[in-house]
Amino acid sequence: MGDAIAKSAPARRERLRRNRSLAKTGMVAAMGALVLTGFLKGRNARLSHVVAGVALLGLSYWHHTLYANDPRRSSG
Repeated sequence: MGDAIAKSAPARRERLRRNRSLAKTGMVAAMGALVLTGFLKGRNARLSHVVAGVALLGLSYWHHTLYANDPRRSSG
């Protein structure tokens, strides 16, 4: 039982690292789409711009929650 817990800690760290990387990559992609759609004209471009903005907000929140409980970053 203790051996299974010891193996799961590195797996959790790896999953957290991968999720952080995915969140950052998604934020970069959403920001790029936001900039691109900001220069386009038309109804579809405006809708895409709003969708990209909402995606950026959601990914930013996800990124924040991945770092919120990091004991290395606690101030105190």
